[in-house]
Amino acid sequence: MPRLTVKKYQSKELGKLIEYILFHRPDEFGLFLDDDDSLPIKELMWALHEETGWKHIRLGHLKELAYSGLELAFTLEETQIRPKREVSKTASDTLPPRLLFIGARRKAYPVILKHGLRPGSRLYVPLATTEEMALRIGKRRDPKPILLTVHAAQAHDSGHPFFTCGDLLYLVKTLPAPFLSGPPLREPPPSRKIPKKEPPKPLKPEVPEMTGSFLLDPERDPDPMRRQRRKREKEQKRQRTKERRDKKRRRS
Repeated sequence: MPRLTVKKYQSKELGKLIEYILFHRPDEFGLFLDDDDSLPIKELMWALHEETGWKHIRLGHLKELAYSGLELAFTLEETQIRPKREVSKTASDTLPPRLLFIGARRKAYPVILKHGLRPGSRLYVPLATTEEMALRIGKRRDPKPILLTVHAAQAHDSGHPFFTCGDLLYLVKTLPAPFLSGPPLREPPPSRKIPKKEPPKPLKPEVPEMTGSFLLDPERDPDPMRRQRRKREKEQKRQRTKERRDKKRRRS
């Protein structure tokens, strides 16, 4: 496998871009830091791949950058990237706009409509101030996310806190389903299972029932002459059949 390399000037540019994301505008890239200032590396990679000129970046490039000798303002851990100095964040509850948006995975959409929003592996759920940003974030997990509208002001008035993350994102820990609206759920298509065909039952020969009648068995004929005649006829028939088969074999 060829070794992943980034040219020196690209390493500097990549380092500056990551520093800008972590310290200044993570919301501009649809990202947010947790309370300990950490960010999952995979989410950083998703955002970098959306930027022109950085679609080729892989984890190996970031590791190479960490050992390049450049003075970096962040460190790489196993699954997280973390600024070396504390990043100032707004930790207090903030009044959100009337409406916010989120792009949900299609598989998760029915669950969200029933149980609301939950953070999963992160501490918060990011809500976008624009539909475009919501869909951008949603497409990182599903190529065709479903857009949900969040009635944020109503939820805040009901006691649910919102936290700002720059100008484009708000964060919530949970949000009940009544404050969410989206397209109606599609009913599952009717089952198209073809019923299994039962094998036909063998037909029994119908024997007419006649009162006081019985069936004659030729083998039990009381006349010995007739029994011998039938026996000879059967034997002659078998002999003729055998002769025909022998003729066919000789011809072939």
